[in-house]
Amino acid sequence: MRFNPTKPAFAAPTSTVEPAKVTYEDEERQIEEKLSRDPNDVEALRSLMEVKIKAHKLTEAVQVLDRLIEVEPEDFEWQLLKANVHTYMGENDLAASEFEDILAKDPLRVEAYHGLVMSASQSEEKLELVLKRVEKAMEACKKQGNTSDVRDFKLLIAQIRVMEAEYKDALELYQELVKEEPRDFRPYLCQGIIYTLLRKKNEAEKHFATFRKLVPQNHPYKEYFDDNMFATKLFGAKVEREAAGSNV
Repeated sequence: MRFNPTKPAFAAPTSTVEPAKVTYEDEERQIEEKLSRDPNDVEALRSLMEVKIKAHKLTEAVQVLDRLIEVEPEDFEWQLLKANVHTYMGENDLAASEFEDILAKDPLRVEAYHGLVMSASQSEEKLELVLKRVEKAMEACKKQGNTSDVRDFKLLIAQIRVMEAEYKDALELYQELVKEEPRDFRPYLCQGIIYTLLRKKNEAEKHFATFRKLVPQNHPYKEYFDDNMFATKLFGAKVEREAAGSNV
């Protein structure tokens, strides 16, 4: 084909100008300007903390969380989030200390036990000690008739069983939870992940399909599933280590 000089070799740029994307730095400046007028604005502090985390500025995010804890000292959510950020940063001893502080004030706080489990995940001995405490807390909740927390503790025990490579025990716990409350989407998700890691694709997809049907559209668990983050963080590292060991 001969070159035709009347036709451009590349498409000419259109006149449409795309709006400039707002960067994390832009968001930070806007929020900090708002905070300069009201340093105790909880919603602005929350937004700033979220932007810091998205930008992977975790040390700065912790500093914002410290401000939130000062403003709302009775709200354990900020303390829990701070401890979880420290776990994510690999500062497990510091995180464990922070979770223990929360449990000293609220001995049956499920989220704090979950945090302890994650901070102890690299030590079988520590994990076993946390498991005993979780089982004791679950029994206390049973005596109080707190069925919601009992269920959450059962889910946590199943998670520990997976971390210990006790997949059969974990699946039995999840199946028991399904029988107790078939509309709870969480056990279906966890079973699907386990079956995926066990290379049982059909079983996995069956449970994922039920999960998709039950999970609310905007629920965080749906994001975990879509991003594959839940599987990676909760089970993936453990299974990969075992697979590598079995191939030696």
